[in-house]
Amino acid sequence: MKILVVIVAYNGLKWLEKCLGSISGADIFVVDNASSDGSADWVASHFPEARLVRNTENTGFSAANNLGMQYALDNGYDFVYLLNQDAWLMPDTLEKLTEASEAHPEYGILSPMQLRGDGMAMDYQFSKLYLKSFKDGDIRRVPRVMAAHWMVRCDALRRTGLFSDIFPIYGQDDNLCHRMLHEGFYTGIVPQARAIHDRAQRKEDKDKLIYRNYYMGSLVRLHNPNVARWRAWAYIIPFTLVKAVKYRSLAPFRYFRELH
Repeated sequence: MKILVVIVAYNGLKWLEKCLGSISGADIFVVDNASSDGSADWVASHFPEARLVRNTENTGFSAANNLGMQYALDNGYDFVYLLNQDAWLMPDTLEKLTEASEAHPEYGILSPMQLRGDGMAMDYQFSKLYLKSFKDGDIRRVPRVMAAHWMVRCDALRRTGLFSDIFPIYGQDDNLCHRMLHEGFYTGIVPQARAIHDRAQRKEDKDKLIYRNYYMGSLVRLHNPNVARWRAWAYIIPFTLVKAVKYRSLAPFRYFRELH
């Protein structure tokens, strides 16, 4: 099986040694989004076997990952693995995910259990969203999973297409999970597979929370091919009021006018 691991780097030099160094048995494709910390030069000198794309500007998560995914589709890969720069694999992560995917080809996207940086517990956001799905045994089907660790079947990706440019920062992973389901492919977590996501728990300001949780969340709902458009609007209209009250802000109403 041919696997291409795609990493989008942006001023993530402190993680790259662990991230790229954890990859074995797969080819590496790095897209540097105009980092200013020397990330691209470090990759070129320490991992010359990796295919490196140096963007002249920060094109965002979606566009950068699309470069790697398209390369995988054009060059006969069976799987493309999306790996965050602040994340790394265990020695058997790819093996366990590949085995699970071969046994269950109906799953277009598989994720390992995503652990925090010290490996002692699950990543906070991952556990908050998916704790009820974590049981020993076979693949656990979920509606969506964070794209810090994604094993994607290329045959499924050819059916769904790449990340939508409607979602340059947030929401693209949810949207692709929805499009996978629309094409008959599930998203799942493999409990036997483990991997690290070493992100810090940061307190986000109100404006960023409104943009991500309200605006991008509403866009994801509107562009979910599995939900009728009128049902999406029926949810979003009261959702706008709820978020405005919660955040004590008129920003949700301003964003509402931009939804399409």
